[in-house]
Amino acid sequence: METALAELMEWTRANPNWAGMVVLVVSALESFLVVGLFVPGSVVMFGIGAMIAAGHMELVPTLAWATVGAVLGDGTSYLIGRFYHQRLRVMWPFRKYPQMIARGVDFFHKHGGKSIILARFVGPVRPLVPAVAGMLDMPASRFFVVNILSALVWAPAYILPGMLFGASLGLAAEVAGRLAALLVILLILMWLSWWLMIRIARSFQAHAQSLQTGILEWSRRHPSLEPLAAALLDPNHPEARGMSVLTGVLLIASLALLLIPQHLAAEGLFGNLDLYLFNLLQELRSPFGDRLLVITTELGSRWVLYSFTALLSLWLLWRRRWRAALHWLLTVGFVSLVTDLLKVATQVQRPPVLDTATLSYSFPSGHASVSVAVFGFLAVMIARELRSNWHWIPYSVAVFLVVAIGFSRLYLGAHWLSDVLAGWSLGLVWVALMGIAYRQHPAPAISIKTFAPLCLAALLLTAGAHSTRQLEQDLAFYRPSTAAPVLIRQADWLAGGWVDLPAYRDDLEGLRHHPFNVQWMGSATELQSYLERAGWRKPRIAHLAALVELFNSAASIRDFPVLPQIHQGETQDIVLVRDSDDPARLLALRLWKTSYRDAVHETPLWIGNVSYLYVEKRFRLLRFPRTEPEFGIPLDLFKRDLKGVGTRWVERRPVDTAQPPVQWDNRVVLIYSKALNE
Repeated sequence: METALAELMEWTRANPNWAGMVVLVVSALESFLVVGLFVPGSVVMFGIGAMIAAGHMELVPTLAWATVGAVLGDGTSYLIGRFYHQRLRVMWPFRKYPQMIARGVDFFHKHGGKSIILARFVGPVRPLVPAVAGMLDMPASRFFVVNILSALVWAPAYILPGMLFGASLGLAAEVAGRLAALLVILLILMWLSWWLMIRIARSFQAHAQSLQTGILEWSRRHPSLEPLAAALLDPNHPEARGMSVLTGVLLIASLALLLIPQHLAAEGLFGNLDLYLFNLLQELRSPFGDRLLVITTELGSRWVLYSFTALLSLWLLWRRRWRAALHWLLTVGFVSLVTDLLKVATQVQRPPVLDTATLSYSFPSGHASVSVAVFGFLAVMIARELRSNWHWIPYSVAVFLVVAIGFSRLYLGAHWLSDVLAGWSLGLVWVALMGIAYRQHPAPAISIKTFAPLCLAALLLTAGAHSTRQLEQDLAFYRPSTAAPVLIRQADWLAGGWVDLPAYRDDLEGLRHHPFNVQWMGSATELQSYLERAGWRKPRIAHLAALVELFNSAASIRDFPVLPQIHQGETQDIVLVRDSDDPARLLALRLWKTSYRDAVHETPLWIGNVSYLYVEKRFRLLRFPRTEPEFGIPLDLFKRDLKGVGTRWVERRPVDTAQPPVQWDNRVVLIYSKALNE
């Protein structure tokens, strides 16, 4: 399916004249009777929105084609239902799967005419309700009015998110392709986790009652085990004695995780997977990703989790919800205790990124295990007070928080994958057993209208207080170590040492969009003051107020903030701009400080490029300055401003035969201070 979708997107991009017809056919089939169950129309529409953002398709015509296709798909299904009436029930495939029609009929009876609009956004009944409306003799005039209105809502609802996603990826790729890749990986991981949770929950709910009855009957045939099973599953059985025994058994069982580190050798499966994922995520490091995931990892710190649990437990005790508070505190307490015992027992070293002298051992991850205990059992408490069809909400929130915290530990190099998986497993086992015991025994209800907002307020309070006090220290602690200085004489650099420096901006491996055509040996203030006299200036800083201009369609290129770019996980140290002969373009100079130093004067060696910046015109919802792929002309213009400093023009040999998607003649200008050279 993924291959077919990719081929369809590629064909649409290569044949823009047929793109409208593709949109019409897909949107029609997505709504067509039965066929719509197998057509991933929402996914295709999302991808089409991303292509609109990239400038491969026009917005208004695409929305029109999608609306017409949606009207045709629903209208045809309605006419089929109107023609066949009740005979539709005995036609294939409905005679074999009668629940399909029954589901559509129930939905139509429940919502009436509104079902035509609602069904467009509910996958299982989307291609059934129009035919059911025709089968049940809904007036044609009323149906087509609602049909057209629903299509007008559906088309932008499915296409605009793809546009925003495509625009955000374009923005992220201009700033940091690593950040774009990181966000995609994180979103996919969150979605997969949520999907897996939903599937497991549905499968378990379908067999929960029979499984519970079977376990109780089996335990009655084994008197020695009956107290344990009854403590969990029998509402009429006192749980204190059985749970105390079960806690001991569970403690011993948790220590079985001691065996896992023996299988984490470098040549083993987990060892190889640990190293591969560690190296992959370290290649995606960027200042923006660091800040985002340091804030995320702070949500899983013991201080935040314990404070959050304590505040809410005090409220539960004040409201006399003793059982809920006791189960929650026991879950968090024992998971924390077992985690610390396992760390001491296994003594697994952390990845070689952070200062391990101030950290405990690695296995299992305390952030992973305790976050599951806190947010997992909290979800159990909230779900207990909700109807079954609303259980997915607290569990989804818990999954998102737990997965995000676990991923942050991997990204920041604080843990191996096996540490996080073991922490999740430990937390899940305890939450599952304590949660079953809590749900199966009578306890006073908790007012969700009060408790849910209180949970949100407590999380924001504890996380905000901790981040305010600790964020800058944590950012410094988790920052990757820099390379040791390399001394080089200026003469050696000019004579050929410049070749050892990177030829392209290192953002995502294999991408060579931005060549480095400028090298400077000297102080930052000297170059900046010299270029400012030649007409260069510091651009607007990309702070929050300046970023508002990204949505201003009337703004000129001079009004936009120059967005920072990433090289080897670091933003540029120097950025200057100058007006060009073309009012729609700016000249931009970006420089990064390297690990090289002048062996005599110890001034740093800088590397970067001079390029054109322009505002993308094909997509106006979100406009931002982009780097033009032409690097030769900007370098020639830059040459006029270099009179008075030492320069040497050199040329790189092509890296390989594959041409990068830029226009660059491999020229590089080496700039140095004449005063220091003399």
